[in-house]
Amino acid sequence: MADEKLSPEQGAVKDVSDGIVSEESGAPETVKEQVTDWFKSVVSEDAVSLDTQVEELRETLIRTQADLQNVRRRSERDVENAHKYAIEKFVKDLLGVLDSMDRALELAEAAESFDPAMLEGTQMTHKLLLDTAAKHGVESLNPLGELFDPKEHQAMSLVESAEYEANTVMAVMQKGYKLEGRVIRAAMVVVTKAVSD
Repeated sequence: MADEKLSPEQGAVKDVSDGIVSEESGAPETVKEQVTDWFKSVVSEDAVSLDTQVEELRETLIRTQADLQNVRRRSERDVENAHKYAIEKFVKDLLGVLDSMDRALELAEAAESFDPAMLEGTQMTHKLLLDTAAKHGVESLNPLGELFDPKEHQAMSLVESAEYEANTVMAVMQKGYKLEGRVIRAAMVVVTKAVSD
């Protein structure tokens, strides 16, 4: 039987069946069992791989949705701010007019020869201008006697004072203004410091 001649096809089958040996027992297995085992291992690896891919896609989807919500919120805030602060440039240009009226009123009130009717008319015009600005979210900052706040005030100088506490605004050189709660010009002030011994 050892000298028996095999056809090429039979020889190939014999080689394959001779080469199939179980790693654990060393005993030959059938091709069907080996293919079944191989298929099971491939399917389980693919299942693990698919689970991993699904988890990665789920995380990507969650991140994308969060990014989209952030963009939407940011856009809504930008639109709201655009509506709120649309007149900011106009208000900044108007501040010079308000400053001039403030100075004119100070001079008129200090002068003895100023016509009282003119003074009253100027005061009414000034009040009307401030009331109109207030309707559009503009408020003035006149912090005389208040504690210094670097967010709203710009200190022009520090002066020793026994009359005021340290870090208090003792004089306002120029009023500041806010638009919808945002400072558009800080008040220029003189701030007190403690008296040195």
